[in-house]
Amino acid sequence: LTIDRSVQYLVEKALENAVKKYGATSGCVIVMDPMSGEIIALANYPSFDPSHLLSESEAKNKAISDVYEPGSVMKPFTISAGLSTKKISPSSTFVDSGPVVYSGYTINNWDGKHHGVQDISQLLQKSNNIGAAWAGHLIGSENLYNYLIKFGFGNKTGVELEGEDTGVIRHFSEWTDIDLANISFGQGISATPLQVLNAFNVFANGGILYRPRIIAEIRTGDKTIKMEKVPVRRVLSPKVADSMHELLISAVDQGESRFFNIKEYKVAGKTGTAQIPKEGKYDSSSTNATFLGYLATSKKYSMLVRLEKPQTSYYASETAVPLWMDLARQLTSYYCIPPDEM
Repeated sequence: LTIDRSVQYLVEKALENAVKKYGATSGCVIVMDPMSGEIIALANYPSFDPSHLLSESEAKNKAISDVYEPGSVMKPFTISAGLSTKKISPSSTFVDSGPVVYSGYTINNWDGKHHGVQDISQLLQKSNNIGAAWAGHLIGSENLYNYLIKFGFGNKTGVELEGEDTGVIRHFSEWTDIDLANISFGQGISATPLQVLNAFNVFANGGILYRPRIIAEIRTGDKTIKMEKVPVRRVLSPKVADSMHELLISAVDQGESRFFNIKEYKVAGKTGTAQIPKEGKYDSSSTNATFLGYLATSKKYSMLVRLEKPQTSYYASETAVPLWMDLARQLTSYYCIPPDEM
């Protein structure tokens, strides 16, 4: 397997501690090599013992079979579609002067604050819903849908594990104005944690979507067949991927996660706090908290952390981010990655 047992151990212990610390229902962590699609570690908590299952529902690999609305971690995909279609540029600006209405529904920012004239970097730093909806409407339903499909959403990744889900993204012909706005900032679309991280790797590796792999080699008798990385398609041009890389560094450096950031390394990443649908409405007291990213200089690994319904805080910046940064410290030590120049 591609799994590194030492990394797997670190991840499992840290995840268990975090789920208990933040009062979450469950959690998962995935660590990958963004340059090849290899899965270095994949952990869920609670986990299970295959030899002592009480029911089939227990035997669920949530990292590949649980679908959820990812929330603001989807905003980089929207922005990259805008850059690729030239509907926006890194220097484009929008005006955030208050809540906006689409199809009779009001959209506001997660914290209810408004910031006037903002650029694309500030959109990601502040995780601005109004800006993401503005960008989505400039891009258009068909263009955004096509790029999300190119990133792998709505289809299985093809990882060599049973029980993978496709997630759900409705065809753009069914989208209303509010659907386009919501999907632009990560609601009204569902995905698995592995889909989200695998797509995010495109920003780290120069624009290529790889098939995730967990098998390193196959041994049969005296033969050993080494598995090679499998590029699925080019999603972004190298120029757009580089632009996103810089924007994602800024999103971490100046964004919601900055109070917990590791100081010795630049990180490219994004937070996501998504309210969970309940009886046709979103429950503000029940969220999925996600943070994903990679070391901006070495790009040795990428990592996604998801906590389901954390209770100590609803926000990813106060739950998923500390877990991600704690694991990043341990992994940089394990891999002996030298600090960035300060």
